[in-house]
Amino acid sequence: MNELYNFHVDYDQANGLYMKLRKSKDKGFDNHDFENLQLKMIQSNTIPRLIPMSFEEINGESTIFYRLEGLRQLRPISKEKPLTMQEYYALFINIVQALQDSSNYMLSDQQYVLNEDFIYIGNGYHQVYLTYLPMNKIKNKSSIYEELKKLILNMASEVQGLKGVQFKMILSYIKDPGFSLQGLKQLLSQLQNTQQQTMQEETENTVPEQDEQTTIIKKVKKLPPLPRKMKTYSLLFGALALAIVWKLYDSSPNSIMLGVSSVLSVLVIVAVYVYWKVWRPGVEPIITEKEAAIKKKQSRSKQTVKSETKMEKLQQIDKDSEPTEEQVFHQHNQEIINQALAQQSESASALHMNSSPIAISAEANISSNQRDQTMLLDEEEMTGGKLPVVKNYIIVEREDEDERVELQKDNYIIGRADKGTDYVEKTIGVSRLHVEFIKLADTYGIKDLGSKNGTFINDEKIIPYKIHELKNEDKIQIGKIIYMYRVSQ
Repeated sequence: MNELYNFHVDYDQANGLYMKLRKSKDKGFDNHDFENLQLKMIQSNTIPRLIPMSFEEINGESTIFYRLEGLRQLRPISKEKPLTMQEYYALFINIVQALQDSSNYMLSDQQYVLNEDFIYIGNGYHQVYLTYLPMNKIKNKSSIYEELKKLILNMASEVQGLKGVQFKMILSYIKDPGFSLQGLKQLLSQLQNTQQQTMQEETENTVPEQDEQTTIIKKVKKLPPLPRKMKTYSLLFGALALAIVWKLYDSSPNSIMLGVSSVLSVLVIVAVYVYWKVWRPGVEPIITEKEAAIKKKQSRSKQTVKSETKMEKLQQIDKDSEPTEEQVFHQHNQEIINQALAQQSESASALHMNSSPIAISAEANISSNQRDQTMLLDEEEMTGGKLPVVKNYIIVEREDEDERVELQKDNYIIGRADKGTDYVEKTIGVSRLHVEFIKLADTYGIKDLGSKNGTFINDEKIIPYKIHELKNEDKIQIGKIIYMYRVSQ
């Protein structure tokens, strides 16, 4: 994706991996394009859950650099390994928390980008990093609520084991006119806690066999980092208070004043510490998710106890909803999802935006390929002519015989992982998710997904996460394997 709300996106690997944002390909941002207060806050503070940003100005034109070193895009990660329910809840709790914390740093939640291609993950889904645009005006950007709702539905299709009751509750709430960030976070926290309690009860009703190590997610509350200016002021205040206390002792030095001065000194130091770490007037603590490794007994489930526990817990969440078995989950949610998609399409049309349908099950997933075919038929009827059919292939030379793979999907991923890929390549040097072919018009582009050994086109290494348009007969090398890209009519 080389555009973000009409801004030009590029990637640079000169001194680490960076995403570059400019007003257009040939023009940078002017000073009046930025919101000055937000710009100063970003430059002077380390803001949680925000991709680190820096600014470079040349000849009066500025470029924004987002440091991506050590981070991975959300979409490839979720396709490689589907999210668990706990990871799904942790992801959106942290995203909502980032939007809520924006006011603490004089930022606007409307200027966050909630798109899978611009959301990055650290060591786990509790470490979420969002892209922020400190601009005065952003064209063609829908409200942050609409982007959040769309992202919730999109990511639900990547969740493993999401039950009908939980999804129905989330879907009902995001369709509610009273939708709010705080309400959504409370709902997700409730579902997360219920899931943890259910897992704990199931563990207590199982037969232990052997020890194993597992990872749990704990909630930690802490205040946002104190700005440098406020740190300086608090230290000066503490030093001044200590000076006054011991000045009083010097005026009448005796054992009583010594004890009083010592107590007052401790109170001043404690007050400064509390202001830094524990409590500040009008500032809410940030809730973060941290992974903790614990040892527990690996258990063999008692099926009867497990079923009863699940039933009781789901009844506590929604007494009016009946729990469904996982085997009929897709069929049970079909009508609900279709209604949500219909409403979303109507909303997108009113805003003159293109919004792709979102499905949770394979049966409800309408591919972009099918939509393109419908458009082609309509054009043929309008023009009365017959449009040429363009086919795209990748050809690889094998020891036995050449293999020819036709590219038909809008997004086609190659890697050595069995999950999340459309074509499995086990050759040495190929990463789990190595490259992604992206349909542009009649041809395809290619994007390296942060692979360890990189991707080469005609013997030139390409920059990760940047889309490169392919031409007929281009030679593509991933690891030690070489593909030939071809276009035919």
